Amino acid sequence: MTLGQSSGRHSTEQRHDHTAALQDGLDFVNTLWQTKPAPREDLTDLPAAVHWFDEHDLLHREMVTEQLERHVRDEDSSSPLLRRIRRVRAALRELLDATVERRPADPAALREVNRALRTHYVYELVPAHDGVSLDHRHEGDPIDGALARLAESIARELTKPEAARLRICDNPDCRWVFYDTSPSGRRRWCDMSTCGNRAKVARHRARRREQQPA
Repeated sequence: MTLGQSSGRHSTEQRHDHTAALQDGLDFVNTLWQTKPAPREDLTDLPAAVHWFDEHDLLHREMVTEQLERHVRDEDSSSPLLRRIRRVRAALRELLDATVERRPADPAALREVNRALRTHYVYELVPAHDGVSLDHRHEGDPIDGALARLAESIARELTKPEAARLRICDNPDCRWVFYDTSPSGRRRWCDMSTCGNRAKVARHRARRREQQPA
């Protein structure tokens, strides 16, 4: 997977939904790149994580400012909140891996995701110019709310027949998680022009080596 392949939305008008799209959840899991010899981390500190949630429209604008002011000094990986964010991400990755590999998921990962799903919103009617409209009020930490929606986006998909379309890139140096939208449903690589092309080149070189005389 090449840099910039994340499909996070960057709109000029702030949007904040009650739910997150599946692609948001997959983008979140893929913020830890499974590269070799060592993974590459996108959520390097809490401000980076807050900005990521903002870019994916998971926080109200005023929440972004509040969270950045609160965590401006938490620029290391020892923050308890950052560790919780990464734990949820790792647990979601385990559930996706288990689904793709057709095996039972780690019970600890299930417990972690279930904890993340317990954050709630209170829905209430508010005045509107033509009567009333339905709004929501946050309860608890807004970061927990963002994690809950990301967890829900993946949890919903794992319980559908379409979960068979979830894939892990066949490139062992990539391992990007993606949803297969190809007509045949047999896509193997996150991107044909990068990982797919590299695999073809590697197979071609292997065949040439086999054909060379000893």
